[in-house]
Amino acid sequence: MMELIAVFSAALAAENLFFARAFDFGNMSRINRDPKKLLTYGGLSTLILTVAGFLAYGVNRLIAGTVLYNYISGIAHLLTLVLVYSAAYFLMGKYAANFFEKLGKYLPFAAFNCATLGSLLLSAKDVELDSLAKALTYHLGAGVGFTAALLLIWSLRQRLSSCNAPKSFRGLPLQLITAGLIALALVGLTGNQLPA
Repeated sequence: MMELIAVFSAALAAENLFFARAFDFGNMSRINRDPKKLLTYGGLSTLILTVAGFLAYGVNRLIAGTVLYNYISGIAHLLTLVLVYSAAYFLMGKYAANFFEKLGKYLPFAAFNCATLGSLLLSAKDVELDSLAKALTYHLGAGVGFTAALLLIWSLRQRLSSCNAPKSFRGLPLQLITAGLIALALVGLTGNQLPA
């Protein structure tokens, strides 16, 4: 149980896909003024990431012994993500039409962003995620951490919009500087070990 908590907290904060890994930085431009939509987007990303992580774990175990593993691993995980997206799109459209009307426009962005695919690829290369429970916990923590990072950036954007910054720093430059400072704090939390 303690190992699962450690994996979750590592994916949530220490290996945050947004700050520590710089995945999906393009979503900063999509962050709007409504935190409800942001939570919806993050929740969909987390759900898709967790389901895709479940399937990707099985795919990874299936192809792990092959000679071409390094070449087909990325394609196999991308196809897993496409399968999960297609199933979610079909099932939401058929059985939850009202829900699909509200969330259908967020589904492609939630499924095909750098955070979801990056998390699948990182977990495939991580030898410590040797069980299905650890892999699912990692993907759940990565999704929650991604959502928390988006909410933090949204909150910082609200605060930075009211500050009196120089004209050349307003908007995206100040957001990037702030995100860089948060990333430095997270790296300081875990420590940065350079390869020998």
